[in-house]
Amino acid sequence: MSPYAQHLIVSTGQSDWTSRIEDEHDNDTSWGKVVGDFKRLLGRHGEFHDPFNNILINTSSFTPSSEPAPRHVRDLVEGVEALIFPAFRRFRQLSPLARDGEATAKSTVSTSRAGSGSAGLKEFVRGYLLPEPDRLHPIYKDIPEHERAAKIRDATAASNFYSWPIANPTILICSHHQRDSRCGTLGPLLHDEFRRYINQRKPDEQGGKLVTPQSPGNFIASENDGSTGSEPGVQGSILESQGQSLSDTTLSSFSNTNASTSSSMQAHVNVGMISHVGGHKWAGNVIVYIPPTFTAFRGTTSDHQYPSSDMSQRASGVPPPHPLRGMGIWYGRVEPRHIEGIVEQTVVRGKVIGDLFRGGINANGEILRL
Repeated sequence: MSPYAQHLIVSTGQSDWTSRIEDEHDNDTSWGKVVGDFKRLLGRHGEFHDPFNNILINTSSFTPSSEPAPRHVRDLVEGVEALIFPAFRRFRQLSPLARDGEATAKSTVSTSRAGSGSAGLKEFVRGYLLPEPDRLHPIYKDIPEHERAAKIRDATAASNFYSWPIANPTILICSHHQRDSRCGTLGPLLHDEFRRYINQRKPDEQGGKLVTPQSPGNFIASENDGSTGSEPGVQGSILESQGQSLSDTTLSSFSNTNASTSSSMQAHVNVGMISHVGGHKWAGNVIVYIPPTFTAFRGTTSDHQYPSSDMSQRASGVPPPHPLRGMGIWYGRVEPRHIEGIVEQTVVRGKVIGDLFRGGINANGEILRL
């Protein structure tokens, strides 16, 4: 895989796209315009292009959310939905850049309202896709301060946006038929087989069970998001308001499905199809993202997976942190016969399958190799 700093994925509700996804800009959809705008801003000759800060941009089959905004975010302006990995954040408020003569009531809203307005996507790039100051490439160490400031992330810009933490494993499969017929043939097949295997998989010894969202196109950001009836994102926003990093919490990846009548626990796994990620010869291409808050399954870990200083955690029955938490693992040449191994070894046990491994990325954007 080619190195990248962040992976931006725009929800479209489709499983195939034009060969160059930036050409979707003229398809009369908001998501198409947003994809084209991101490509223009971050691509070669773009305002934010940086060869040392590669942003991977994809479209996905996830259906844009129709959930109402949470009550505690009254000024949320609904728009295009996007996901970012390994930041593990979900956004629902992106709007295309305004063109000359296209000013509308929406584009005149202040950017202080959830990042809408003509500069919304630029603010989003500044707030989430530029490198942190300590991650700026050393080649820029001697440039003037004002130029350096323009190349690093701006926390003020990030504050204009509301996001949900992604607390569930996410499996992404290339299905881009108009780019490569091999991906277009294998992608949908692998997508359906991942969902089938996960949903028919039996619970573990402690009743822990993996499930996928009921609708194939749905995306669940956390166990509080969607069908549970709770306000989306409340748990994540409370943690952040208390100054806690999601990677520093012990937020469980499991939720009680019906605490009053059952002791079973479940963890949602999102499975979606995406556009070209490079490497047609590696079809089927699969990426597995494990959230920083995800925990290993009860009953599937051995003693050596618990740090010696934390044996009290094992005695208490609390599952240990997932070995691949915060990481993205890329697999290539995946066939239906490999799906059980990917789910059991990588998603459940946190082990990398060397024969399929194309590379990976950790929570800090550092590239992983075997």
